[in-house]
Amino acid sequence: MTQTLIVGGLRASGSGYPNAEQTLRLLQAHEVVRIRDLGRVLPPQLHLWTLRHLSPPKKLRALVGLGAGNLLSLVRVLCAVRGRNIPVYVPYPSVFFMWLASWLPRRVRPYCIVDAYISIWDSMFRDRDRTGGGSAASLWIRRFEARALRAASMVLVDTEANRLAMIDDFALQPNQVRSLPLAIDEAPFLAVPSGVHERGEPLRVLFVGTLIPLHGVPTILAAIHRLLSDDRQSCRFHFRFIGDGQLGPALNDFIAEHGSGRVSWVRQWQSLEAVATEVADADICLGIFGGDGKAARVLPFKLYMYFAAGRAVISQGKMSLPNGAPPPPLVAIDTADGIELSRALTSLADDSRHRYSLAQQARAYFTEHLAAARVISAWRLILLRD
Repeated sequence: MTQTLIVGGLRASGSGYPNAEQTLRLLQAHEVVRIRDLGRVLPPQLHLWTLRHLSPPKKLRALVGLGAGNLLSLVRVLCAVRGRNIPVYVPYPSVFFMWLASWLPRRVRPYCIVDAYISIWDSMFRDRDRTGGGSAASLWIRRFEARALRAASMVLVDTEANRLAMIDDFALQPNQVRSLPLAIDEAPFLAVPSGVHERGEPLRVLFVGTLIPLHGVPTILAAIHRLLSDDRQSCRFHFRFIGDGQLGPALNDFIAEHGSGRVSWVRQWQSLEAVATEVADADICLGIFGGDGKAARVLPFKLYMYFAAGRAVISQGKMSLPNGAPPPPLVAIDTADGIELSRALTSLADDSRHRYSLAQQARAYFTEHLAAARVISAWRLILLRD
């Protein structure tokens, strides 16, 4: 008889947060569990880190809505469980549901498996706060998140570095936290023919993602500037950006200065199928170049997409991976001044065999270490509660 998995809490949705939706789809499609959804999907445009920029009335309404929705879900979960040994999956952002659950006695609290692959405190303060996350609001959010996560039976993260950070930041028990690959809709990217294009130059260099310091946008622009300023290299590349963010004005000014002939920008976020088409058209895909800190603790969704599509990738060497995954096949750079990135781009442009080899290795790596089969395997172990 298939095990039941209850889903609780209000969960993020949209192309930026595919993990929960794809995880549930995989678990049900492969008959790992029978899903009973007692949660609710949040609007795709809601990003928690933006709450701090809202006016006090709008912020209060948003928080009250999150609190009330999660409280209702918790009541429904408790009625469904009624003391039975049924696991509860609480997708990101799990902390609101779990903070409410933390006030329940342990004997009546459900066995909760929670997504915490993005720390709210880290995203709202340490990642974006110039004070280093030392404000009163930062301390309060950190305590709030710590209490919530300590109430979980198991905490799921995406990489080993994030696992260690969660343990350290929120005083979690090491055996309480596990890392596993993120679940993505891989089909559109696996359908992309792997390899290299035969069109010659200019080579298409693609960046997909939010334009934020974490992704190293200044490093990318510095590298492009060096290449466009070099008469020998300026006609060899076309750079394409997909996405928007706080550094959008900097990219806009850059294109205004250098012209759109060699740098193009699709500012509106695209559907998954459109992103897959963009990746398919690319010769080289750019990862992140944000240096230390959070940038070194993640393996972004876009690298999953690039690898699945079989594309040559350049990204920073400082990264982390899910448990058991070896270093991925990519060109790794170590500095953030743009010089090394420009050299890496030139080197790949000169060596089509290397690009082809990286592309073939990328898809094989995804299939072996990041694909749906690995997510399902990890969840089977999680549900054993060993």
